Amino acid sequence: MKVLLRKSMTRIPRLNLGNEMGHACFRVFCGIVLSGFIALTYALGQIDDLRSAMLAAATFNAFGLAWLGVVGASLFTFKIRRIISILLDQALFAYALYLGGPALAPAIWGPVLMAIGNGMRNGPSFSRLSALSGAVFLSAAMWFSPFWHKLPLIAEGLVLSVLILPWYTQVLSKQIAQAKRKFKLRAAQFEFASKTDSLTGLLNRSGFFVALENLLADIETKSIRGAVMLLDLDGFKAINDTCGHSAGDAALKEIGMRLMRYLSNGDRVARIGGDEFGIALVDTASHEAVEQLAQELIEAIAAIRIPADAGLRLGASIGICLLPDERFTNSSAIMEETDRLMYQAKRAGKNCFRSSRVLAATENCV
Repeated sequence: MKVLLRKSMTRIPRLNLGNEMGHACFRVFCGIVLSGFIALTYALGQIDDLRSAMLAAATFNAFGLAWLGVVGASLFTFKIRRIISILLDQALFAYALYLGGPALAPAIWGPVLMAIGNGMRNGPSFSRLSALSGAVFLSAAMWFSPFWHKLPLIAEGLVLSVLILPWYTQVLSKQIAQAKRKFKLRAAQFEFASKTDSLTGLLNRSGFFVALENLLADIETKSIRGAVMLLDLDGFKAINDTCGHSAGDAALKEIGMRLMRYLSNGDRVARIGGDEFGIALVDTASHEAVEQLAQELIEAIAAIRIPADAGLRLGASIGICLLPDERFTNSSAIMEETDRLMYQAKRAGKNCFRSSRVLAATENCV
């Protein structure tokens, strides 16, 4: 029974007030509700002049039905249709209020709602047009209506509400939108900071794992080649011990910049530890090209000179996991493999790389 009820509810068309046709249908619906309200009020003995009240409702309903045809046939441009509908909405509502008198007093919020709605859907300029025209037409209706002419202060307050409330809503809406933009900007900045190494400006460990997941997704969906490198510096501790941490920090920044020069736009490089760097290569040409790049990176790091002590030298040991590889299908397995290969390179004499491609050519040390 619940399933049948749920299915039947999904067949009920939902009114979309965000588009023009949805709003035109809503106008017709409001006209029907207005007619029902007048009938109920008459039944309760609250209306003396039923003819005038029904004429007011009939006029509004006729406009609603006619406007459905205008929108459906796409007569005029959208902007002209919006202007015409705003003016007629406010004019006909004021006319209905004039004819209905006390019977329509409970619906006096209509012009305010129309002005706010036009602003939310179409922008501040349409809200101002709706509020201004509503105030003008409402003033005329109340001036000529015997009922409202007896209540001048209430009538003035209602006219002012048509002008003030939509304007105030627009101000609040603008402030909320600005606050939302600032929040999104701060959230983006926080997310960027949480994935970025503050010293080098590269990705940090967290950011690198996100890049690694993206690489695996591209390899699976686009059937491309890729690779992951884990690079550990050789001789970095001597720089910190001899020249101080400032010299070590300068060396790390220089290494980060040199690594970036060798990478393509889609590749990602990260500082994932004190002197460890991770590299995710996307859409590589071949396994041989990846290994050639590793050799160039080793040479680039070896060429760095430490200003405080020209006798100190840096090197790099690199582990390379070539992808796709059915043995390594997740980020944890890939990082474990690159870590294992990197330590193999260190044990082999440092300043070299080891690759997951089991060939003698991969055992390359300088």
